[in-house]
Amino acid sequence: MADSGDVPGKKGGCFSKLVGLLLLVVAVGVGAAVVAIVQPQDLSDLEGRGPGAVGEKSRDLPQVMKNAFDGGYPLTLTEGEINLYLRDTLKAEQTGFLADQVKIRDVAVRLEDDRAEVIIQREVAGRTLTLSMYLRVEQMELPDGRVTTQVFRNGGLYHESLPRPSVGGRFGQLPVPEGFLHLVLPSFTKLASVYRSETETRSEKALDFIDDMARIRIEEGKLVMQSAPSMPGIPSPSGR
Repeated sequence: MADSGDVPGKKGGCFSKLVGLLLLVVAVGVGAAVVAIVQPQDLSDLEGRGPGAVGEKSRDLPQVMKNAFDGGYPLTLTEGEINLYLRDTLKAEQTGFLADQVKIRDVAVRLEDDRAEVIIQREVAGRTLTLSMYLRVEQMELPDGRVTTQVFRNGGLYHESLPRPSVGGRFGQLPVPEGFLHLVLPSFTKLASVYRSETETRSEKALDFIDDMARIRIEEGKLVMQSAPSMPGIPSPSGR
């Protein structure tokens, strides 16, 4: 009978220790996530950036895309060409109440198999931070031969065994689920509008031709595009 009064105390002690352990794990996880967020991702692997790109000039990509569309031939743009063009032409400014402390320093693209990563490099109170969003292109050919194109704001699954969620991008070095992109989507929307405004005055809005490409494929280090044949009866080029 003497032991009967000790059982509740033992159970309560075990429960409190378990709760304390869980809180410790959560605290460590949050701390590790914060550290990963404030650590900018390594961009040294990107083509068209860094000391090796000094002195290189970019091609007029809107005009190149327009020529490919008009001629109906395949076009391959490398990661280096895209990043050089962004370096030479993009003008983006941070707006809002933190505009005096937040500066957009650079924008770059990383091309991997089946996905692209758009990276914004900013300086916040003198510290460099990075923010990125993945993009995937999926195309399906309809019975009438037309091709439908869908662009997804994610980079695929975290792991093959986990159907959800999809990885949306990276805050610093931390991969984040697609849903977290809603927190930073205005930054990328602003970037897209600024860049489209920058190119609309050149090459007869040549940037819009990418929307009319029949085939779009993202590979390691390159973007491959193929327009539809310009005249009936002309076979489409291979695209390779």
